[in-house]
Amino acid sequence: MWIGSVTNGPGTIYLIVGLLMILGLLFGYLFRKIHLTDVLAYLFAGLLLTLLGFKASTTFFNVITSATLSLVGYIVGLSFSKNFLKRMGRKVMIILVVEVIVTSIFVMLFVYAFTGDMALAVLLGSLAPATAPAGTIAVFRSLSSHGILTDVATAVVGLDDAAGIIMYVIGIIWTKGLLGYHVTIETAIIHALWEIFGAFILGGSLGFIFGYIGRKKSFTPEQNLILGAAVALLGWGFASVIGVSNILTAMAIGMVVVNMNEELGISSYRAIDAIMTPVYILFFGAIGMEINFTLLAATWAVAIVYCAGRTVGKVIGCSLGSWMAKAEEKLKKYLGIALLNQAGVAVGLAAHAAQELGGTYLGAIVITQIAVTTAIFQIASPLGTQYAVKKAEEAINV
Repeated sequence: MWIGSVTNGPGTIYLIVGLLMILGLLFGYLFRKIHLTDVLAYLFAGLLLTLLGFKASTTFFNVITSATLSLVGYIVGLSFSKNFLKRMGRKVMIILVVEVIVTSIFVMLFVYAFTGDMALAVLLGSLAPATAPAGTIAVFRSLSSHGILTDVATAVVGLDDAAGIIMYVIGIIWTKGLLGYHVTIETAIIHALWEIFGAFILGGSLGFIFGYIGRKKSFTPEQNLILGAAVALLGWGFASVIGVSNILTAMAIGMVVVNMNEELGISSYRAIDAIMTPVYILFFGAIGMEINFTLLAATWAVAIVYCAGRTVGKVIGCSLGSWMAKAEEKLKKYLGIALLNQAGVAVGLAAHAAQELGGTYLGAIVITQIAVTTAIFQIASPLGTQYAVKKAEEAINV
């Protein structure tokens, strides 16, 4: 067939990139019309190319996912200025920590009870906490909501990705241990500490160099874009060489930069954020092309169990965290329901896990599971957020 012959030719990569860009833009427009997120549109673009017979190479997938995640980690780190962290306060931090841990535990318990596979349960549990900010904030804006639930939910989703990344780092190391990557518990613990703290040391050093240079010399927006992307990619590359967490390294770079030189951090954030739409199209499109329909048919029940565990974990985690923080009653009742959206970081971390566990059965399963559950939450979670805001009596545009 014509499509098959094209996908096997030397120009395949250019066809895939061009078609993903066009289809991502088109589906993004159409999906917004029916109030669905762009992320789902980009995944769908990749799925469509797969159905048409296109197949991206492993190298293409690895380069796109690694480059995108380095930039995402960096701009997440740039969000954590001292002023931002002070505004969050003790209440939000307690709720955040409890919610993240409880969500992970519930997903692990649900998946393990259903499958009996501890490695799969740990991996999916470590991917579960991250909440997609865009979808949640979009509902707040559409309802013109104001109040403590809106404020706390906004703060939590702003920090959730970072907490989710740390949970994932712990989970992927634990999973590797269960799969036999490490012989002893002592080795696993030492390796985990090295991956986490080594990443902060590496990222902090690179961030310090960039921040120091930024104090001595002003950069144009174009220079900020080039240097910011370069330092994020350098961090990712060095992290791979010395065996520490790539994503935490990129995040640490951003945190140090913005706290050394807030003006540089803000400028760098804006410059990189301006180019992220085409990057996201390729990233989620490439992930969509990795979804394995054969595996999906065999593991769809696990996806349902994951969604149930994540929903219960979010609701109970936020309620328990709010109780421990002595927060308002409405937070105990409705905050968890407002934080079900899953996208961005969860899918990206799943892509990273697929790379890390490529030689195992979990490498293929994790992408399909997280992509499918993300689609489910993208459709269902806006209804949950809307319900929570209305029950909390914070919606103005009802």
